[in-house]
Amino acid sequence: MDSRKMSILKVKPAMPEPIVKHVGCAHYKRRAKFVTPCCNKFYMCRYCHDENEQHYFNRKSVTELICTECDTRQKVQDACESCGVRFGKYSCLICNLFDDEDKKQYHCEGCGICRVGGRDRFFHCERCNMCLPVQLQRVGHRCVENVSRANCPVCLEDIHTSRIPCHIPDCGHLLHRPCFEQMLKSGHYACPTCQTSMIDMSHLWHYLDSEVEATPMPPEYSDYKTTILCKDCHKVSTVRFHVVGLKCQHCGAYNTCQTNGVRNPHYMAERARGQRETPALARRAAVALPRLHPRPHLQLRPRPQPTRTGVESYRVQTRSMSRRRPDPC
Repeated sequence: MDSRKMSILKVKPAMPEPIVKHVGCAHYKRRAKFVTPCCNKFYMCRYCHDENEQHYFNRKSVTELICTECDTRQKVQDACESCGVRFGKYSCLICNLFDDEDKKQYHCEGCGICRVGGRDRFFHCERCNMCLPVQLQRVGHRCVENVSRANCPVCLEDIHTSRIPCHIPDCGHLLHRPCFEQMLKSGHYACPTCQTSMIDMSHLWHYLDSEVEATPMPPEYSDYKTTILCKDCHKVSTVRFHVVGLKCQHCGAYNTCQTNGVRNPHYMAERARGQRETPALARRAAVALPRLHPRPHLQLRPRPQPTRTGVESYRVQTRSMSRRRPDPC
């Protein structure tokens, strides 16, 4: 065979792919490991420690760390004393926090921890003792003293240092946003701390108005009255008793509760005429109404559904994240 017609293929050896070194863990991108003083083990962050141990770890108690580039054990600082690499683009030696990702982190002296979202977007309320969006500083908000130092009233987990987003209803009490959304899906629209409505319930109140109008009370109970306390406006009023609900005379809400029993109008007339209290009169006062007690108003699921349900109203309200506090780092 003619050597000129032969084709010799010279295949260049494939270049090895560069090894990409994994930096940090699933929670933080950093170049240092903590030496945990509680168990003397090495973990990339406190969340990695808590996921693998039976106890919790406070990162502020760390005094030593290990550089992941040169494996040098050293005191806590923002750069390695041996190879000079920075442990994170953001470093806070107060919280012992190092992170290479830009989350607009900042340290709040009032909260005592680092938060994300940018210092220019939040302010620290001294009475609430937490950072809030600057929109609430302009329009005002209801202060609750040390509100973030309490646990979530639904899951009973910590709120102040939790990375789970939180929701701030109009009453000012905090709860985790997933817990808030789960409450709405379950048909609970009242704050678990103070029982105030957490969303706009006007559509449900209008529906209950039509239900009350379409469901007249029996003639023997049509004139019975009771005293109620509204959990939304916190005012007391005397209304006619109805099995569907007891409507507040001040704000029109059905988020109410009875403050005393149902009073017989004939007994009240006799008391007004000044008759002496007798056992027979007292028995007439304590009226028993079997199966006529109002149902839990905020747990009603009307059928058919109103034009906009409570969950849809919540979604309209929460399109803006202006009422969301900054998450901790």
